[in-house]
Amino acid sequence: MSKRAAPPTHRLVPALAALACGLALATGAAAAPPALSVSGIPALSDAMLSSDYWIHRAAAPDAVLLDARATAAQRAAAYAPGGGFIDIRHLPAPLTHDAVVDWIRQAEQSPVKLAVDDMGRPVGADTLQSLRDNKAANRIAATAPARYGLAVRRAAMRTLPSDRAFYAAADQRDYESLTAGTLFPGEPLLIAHASADGRWLLAVTTQGPAWVHRDDIAEGAADAVFGYADKAPGRVVTGDHVRTVFTPELPAVSALDLDMGVALPRADVAADAPVNGASPYASWAVQLPVREADGTLAFRPALIRRSADTAPGYLPLTRANIIRQAFKFLGERYGWGHQFDARDCSRLVSETYRSTGILLQHSSALQGTTTAVRHRLFTDKDTHASRVEALRQAQVGDLVVVPGHVLMIIGHVDGEPYVIQDVPYAVFKDPASGQMRRTKLNQVSVTPLLPLYADDTTLYVDAMTSLVQPTRR
Repeated sequence: MSKRAAPPTHRLVPALAALACGLALATGAAAAPPALSVSGIPALSDAMLSSDYWIHRAAAPDAVLLDARATAAQRAAAYAPGGGFIDIRHLPAPLTHDAVVDWIRQAEQSPVKLAVDDMGRPVGADTLQSLRDNKAANRIAATAPARYGLAVRRAAMRTLPSDRAFYAAADQRDYESLTAGTLFPGEPLLIAHASADGRWLLAVTTQGPAWVHRDDIAEGAADAVFGYADKAPGRVVTGDHVRTVFTPELPAVSALDLDMGVALPRADVAADAPVNGASPYASWAVQLPVREADGTLAFRPALIRRSADTAPGYLPLTRANIIRQAFKFLGERYGWGHQFDARDCSRLVSETYRSTGILLQHSSALQGTTTAVRHRLFTDKDTHASRVEALRQAQVGDLVVVPGHVLMIIGHVDGEPYVIQDVPYAVFKDPASGQMRRTKLNQVSVTPLLPLYADDTTLYVDAMTSLVQPTRR
């Protein structure tokens, strides 16, 4: 997700005319992919939709690329200047009027025009004013103490304090205008302001400022908030979604939705004592933040089934794990800023890497410029040939960043790179007719990379601004 670029129109043209594909797996030879698959993707075979296909092709797939110390150093660098994450514990306090006003302004920035409502009706000046009045900008104090909290559930981040849905056009519902991202259970934040109706808090998160439902945040002392955030992972979610065990005894931690890479500390519970009405012997006990009736922060144990897709810590950073984790999202619908309980292009790669302990930002623009990982920047001085060569030399897990979009390298076939990406459309020249063909994907997809188009005239390779290399020092 990129809040500074317009929603991407992803255009795909076929692999070069002679992308002959003598494919071979470690288990034996495979037939060349068809020039055009039945799904409308060029140079793709069904075998390529399996993570094993790409793991078998990878060089030393199980070799650890960055050890635990290097991974921890990368996480620290993500919060350093240029890393792209906001270290909220070091924001100046007390809060000033001007700082809060600026956060409100930053929160409202969105690339998606607010033009029609969920009934397709044009949005008038009165509606816009009503939305902005709820920001209560006239109630900002000259100074205020810094307050902190933790997200207690998966929570929507909004550009304005409203649940109403708006779009750029009635037929463009894949991009909701007020969507600003998602907070995950246990994420720390600074509480800067409250809406006029009292239902929303302006939260400065590690991703930036946004409006969040008050009920999704528990407020606590800084020591409690950051002490929880600093705890070592007891269980890391390695599936696309995992839920805590249902419990009517404590609804606040019942069937809580946990996304890939969410890390929760271990809860110290007796092996023979029930947790929320159930024995913990067949589950993992984790500690979760909860919101008390008065809005204050507390911590309670919850259970995650042992059969659920989790790990006792971050997964080793290997090529096999990168591929395996990314493919757990294959076929998931495109979800701008986590719309539809899904992910967009930048969240696909950030959650894949988060399960290995590597932090990548929530937008493709930040992923392409962060100083927390190694990357190569491209300008108009780089030739087409040098760009193509860089992609052919790219390794599994490298990220190709173009304006408004990011793709992940999963391997090569006859030297040509293939990617996994969360992409709305594939547009390409039909190999038989030579005519442009538009295939709607709107999901996490596997495609060839060369040559992709950023627009009607510019190849993705020529629009590439950065080749990010999170697996290399």
